[in-house]
Amino acid sequence: MFSKKGHKPPRLADWLVSNLIGDEYLEEFFGDLQEIYEDRLASKSRAYAWCMYWVDALHLLFGFTSFKLFKTQNNTIMLKSMFIIAWRNAIRQKQFTVLNLLGLTIGISISLTIGLYVYNESNFDEFLTEKDRIYRVNQPDIWNEWTEMSSTTGPNVATALRAEIAEFEEVTRILVMGNQFTRYSAESTKAKTFKELRFHLAEENFFKVFDYEFLQGNPATALAAPMNLVVTETTAKRYFGTTDALGKSIEVKDWDGSWKTYVVTAVLADLPSQSHLQFDMLASLTSNQEQMDYHSWKWIWTAFSTYVLVNEGADIDALTDKLQTIPPKYAPPTTERIFNQSYEEFTAGNPWKLELQPVTDIYLGVSPSQNAFGPVGNAQVVQIFAAIGVVILLLSCINFINLSTARSANRAKEVGVRKVLGSQRGTLVRQFVFESVLFVAIGTLLALVVVNSALNWFNIVAERELSLIPWLSQPSFLLILLLFVLGLGILSGGYPAFYLSSFKPIAVIKGQLSKGNKGKSFRNALVVFQFTISICLIICSLFVQKQLRYASTIDLGLTEENLLQIHNIEQFGFNSEPIKTALSGLAAVSEIGKSFGIPPNVGSGDRYRSTEPNAPVLQLSNLRVDEDYLDVIDVSFLSGRNFDIERPADKYRVILNEEAIKLLGWNAEDAIGRSIAVASGNEDEFKVIGVVKDFNFQSTKTGILPLILLHHGNDRVWDYGAGLSYYTLRLKPSAVQTSDNLRVLINDSEAILKGIDQSIPFEFSFMDQQFEDSFRNEQRMGAVLNFFTLMAMVIACLGLFGLAAYSAEQRTKELSIRKVLGAKTSQLTLLFSTGFIKLVGLSILVSVPLAYWLVNIWLEGFAYRTPIQVGVFALAALISLLIAIFTTGYQSLYVASKNPVDTLKSE
Repeated sequence: MFSKKGHKPPRLADWLVSNLIGDEYLEEFFGDLQEIYEDRLASKSRAYAWCMYWVDALHLLFGFTSFKLFKTQNNTIMLKSMFIIAWRNAIRQKQFTVLNLLGLTIGISISLTIGLYVYNESNFDEFLTEKDRIYRVNQPDIWNEWTEMSSTTGPNVATALRAEIAEFEEVTRILVMGNQFTRYSAESTKAKTFKELRFHLAEENFFKVFDYEFLQGNPATALAAPMNLVVTETTAKRYFGTTDALGKSIEVKDWDGSWKTYVVTAVLADLPSQSHLQFDMLASLTSNQEQMDYHSWKWIWTAFSTYVLVNEGADIDALTDKLQTIPPKYAPPTTERIFNQSYEEFTAGNPWKLELQPVTDIYLGVSPSQNAFGPVGNAQVVQIFAAIGVVILLLSCINFINLSTARSANRAKEVGVRKVLGSQRGTLVRQFVFESVLFVAIGTLLALVVVNSALNWFNIVAERELSLIPWLSQPSFLLILLLFVLGLGILSGGYPAFYLSSFKPIAVIKGQLSKGNKGKSFRNALVVFQFTISICLIICSLFVQKQLRYASTIDLGLTEENLLQIHNIEQFGFNSEPIKTALSGLAAVSEIGKSFGIPPNVGSGDRYRSTEPNAPVLQLSNLRVDEDYLDVIDVSFLSGRNFDIERPADKYRVILNEEAIKLLGWNAEDAIGRSIAVASGNEDEFKVIGVVKDFNFQSTKTGILPLILLHHGNDRVWDYGAGLSYYTLRLKPSAVQTSDNLRVLINDSEAILKGIDQSIPFEFSFMDQQFEDSFRNEQRMGAVLNFFTLMAMVIACLGLFGLAAYSAEQRTKELSIRKVLGAKTSQLTLLFSTGFIKLVGLSILVSVPLAYWLVNIWLEGFAYRTPIQVGVFALAALISLLIAIFTTGYQSLYVASKNPVDTLKSE
């Protein structure tokens, strides 16, 4: 008996051994196996004992064990014999060998590629030494009606955690600074100017939590003083041409146009791609002390990510409970000072809950959905791909099972003769399982070659950096690959092995075995399963493409074509009118307008309220524009008017969209003349002068949100997103008909900006391309899904082709007799194909509701959804039927066209 309750060896392994090993040896083998299992269970883990039990059982089955019985057998001769038999059968049945190997190679290649992808996505931040003790502190998004969690907090959250929670060994903050313009001047070279997209500020103890690899510098002092700067290896080479960068200076442009000098104090090895934190430059947080000292907003300035390193053995649930006492204790002074609201009024019944999120869960975490400092994964996509990988591998196994059992008649006499000569069933099973494992091993070797060649394409489409070569030198991977080959070989060969070895010698020798018919129902069920999965994938692929086309044809409420957006205008100072005048003089430009943010990337917002008594506080998105911008992008007015440069008072007027007035409870006409104010306790009121039709200023995935349009000169509203400004140019279609015309326009625009300030990088974009890029992830997923669907269909067709070929071989004489009796070729073709077509038809009936359910779930993530139409299902069914008819039609025509004389001459 076992010493630990419930810790029994794997039942499946016991069952295999008991069925494949002779009864006279069972007691001895089971006793030894179970004794070894108990020893391992006592000295190692249960998982180790469980896995090794399987290894020992498999050794027994294949004759590799060191047990006494097998020491007396010549294992080399036995293996050689099994290999020769397998080789002869493979050569004798070339068509089935090719079909099996092709199906297995495709299935294993896809599952291996998906496995590399899933492993990459599921192992972010695993390189951190203290990964099990690092947590990010999340809180509700107080700027978005508390509807979801945010990955950023105010700066004083960290201060409160240090004061209140003794179980935190370290608490550190990192602040995203957005786009920063930098320059480096060397005596021997011309000054280099860069736009750094990943420039952040961090506290002195940051590297006590995140132990990145240092090439130069001291982690303890790298961020100890103001104006300290840590750079990555690639960044150092970009600026200095070498990683020897300690003590060198880099200037960073401040918000007021002045330049601050930072000194490089450390150089890091390039950050691992599997890190949710990504930066090229990391400056000391004290370098921005003037903002840090601005105490008023320290609980609502949610631009920081706060991380904690918990003590060993800390109770996370208990710590989470303690965290909930902090916001009610520290935040009330801020809400009262900024919003003239008590803490209870500000939260409006929504708990200001702080939560601890393990650092290894951040990348694939469902909530928060955003990460200001690096990439965010999609757990749903990972799960979908993992499921597809398993399913396609299963389809390959089904192919092998179907083809192996279908050609049972070819090996029935072999089984009968070997049984008559004394072979036990276990010996026969071992032979068939060995052949299966051999097929899988060859398929795996071919798959490794295919994957290594195809990963470049996959990396381009998926935008990843996957590689197979490093894995091949890791013993753990090779062991897993070996177990995979054995496991898949047993899985795919187990049923055929037991099926073939069950034939009765007398029945076989007397010819009483119905050729190929035994197990036919099981084979048909497997074919239905294969095509059900394949048709389901076809339907899903069609709907993905349909949704992407639908999203690209949505009426955005503006005219996005021929809009050129010039970036970095804020870098030219507060007076950018000379730039506007110069750009408007270009022959290809019909209109030009300025904005602080560009669709579909308008992300800033604030809390507003109507000036009416007891009006609720509402969350509105902000977009600052000049008097021309709305005309440039062709937005329509429902009522009122646009900003007017001739009316100075318009500087403090506002325009709302339809969603905003609905939220306020107004209609388009009544809204004109009413006032709205920022819910921050000030007395400033802004009169509404216009209402525009809704237009998409964010991705069409999110739909249209309430929007307030502010005049770009309004200095009474603080807007975090107002730092970046753009000029949008409406281009004359006739002037940009060719790529050469467009290139001339872009060169002329660049010359104008470079003529004002040579150091500022020239950047531009097109609005229609920006909207298209907002569906980039879905486009990548669609491309990969299309390929996987094609491969699944190929595998299913290989199996169907093999079954049709074997059925044709078995029914050749039957069809010849029917032809002699007067049947036409078309009738014989229909007779032969009908059975297969019925199976595909049944697959269609099963796959349609399953695909409908899956598509409906996926479409829930879009604000604008393509209708689920019957036509798509009909198209998928038609494609499947045509493929099945084409696959089986060749075989049926081939058999039906044979001369009966040639077929029946020996009868």
